[in-house]
Amino acid sequence: MRIVALLIVALLTSGCAAAEPTASEAPTAPTRSPSPEPVATQTAEAPTPARTKAAVERTGAAARVPRRVIIEQLAKRAERIAASMATASPEVLPTDVDPDSNRGLGYRLMLQFGLPADQWQYLDALWQRESGWNHLAENASSGAYGIPQSLPGSKMADVAPDWRTNAETQITWGLAYIAARYGNPQGAWEHSERVGWY
Repeated sequence: MRIVALLIVALLTSGCAAAEPTASEAPTAPTRSPSPEPVATQTAEAPTPARTKAAVERTGAAARVPRRVIIEQLAKRAERIAASMATASPEVLPTDVDPDSNRGLGYRLMLQFGLPADQWQYLDALWQRESGWNHLAENASSGAYGIPQSLPGSKMADVAPDWRTNAETQITWGLAYIAARYGNPQGAWEHSERVGWY
């Protein structure tokens, strides 16, 4: 039922959402001085939240993505789910993921969103670092909120009004944001590694 509701909301709002200005980068995120260390190149190893650099305050999902673009991603997700419901097979979660946890929900929603399983390592590392997959996580200094650390958290109301307490709402918005801004979790992870936010 929630899927049908998302589809209806997404389809209704995508046609009437006001156009918002686009931005190539997020000018409102707190800035920091460039690091004297060189930017790390990507390796074949899975990303890990542990870093050797000094801790950098994370500002979360800080880029300005037009609301209509997020709504378009949500509508595409709903269409993919509806098309695959008849042929859906149960997802096999990674062995280290509790199926009843926010991580388990995140993995399932990532696949429903149409992202391949190999993107999990990046999504998991990104949101482990941002919030520890805690749907009540709040950054006291920036106001970023929830699992994806939406800045501000109220952006997630585009999915549902229960964005403060519902992990599914937060993950759904976060996946739409990542798809709209970076294409996939790997792109979001790499951007976060370079500049400290995504």
